[in-house]
Amino acid sequence: MLRHLLETSEAARKAASSLSKSASVAVRFTDTGGEFQFHFVDGRPRLEPGKAEEPDFELTLPPGAVQDICGRSPGDAGDLGVLFLQHIFVEDKEQKIQVKVHSGLIKLTLHGWFRVVVAGCPKVLLWLARMGLKGPSGVAGLLSRFKKP
Repeated sequence: MLRHLLETSEAARKAASSLSKSASVAVRFTDTGGEFQFHFVDGRPRLEPGKAEEPDFELTLPPGAVQDICGRSPGDAGDLGVLFLQHIFVEDKEQKIQVKVHSGLIKLTLHGWFRVVVAGCPKVLLWLARMGLKGPSGVAGLLSRFKKP
């Protein structure tokens, strides 16, 4: 389900088009074994089985989050970004996406992750502001929620 969404939806394609070909995400699902990687193959976003080499992030997704994300039809990159953020910040373990950041700010910028946020503007920024994440202290608060390896 998630693979289909990430590889075929216009919202995911637009968001992912901002990323460099060296950007990657390690993906794990709590209800299945194995490792997956989200990366680019021939200029297209792909979610494929296999270990991600030097991922920027690691996501661990429970089935509830996957079902909810795939059950909605994101209109654009901003809607998709907000949907993922909602599952990152939710308290319910059946819905919560766990995130570990493996790259520093410079590498994340070079890999295009901040262009992804910009592609979701203003919806992502508005959602972050509603969550109280404004200014440098808000960004620091946001980053403190992610686990470091």
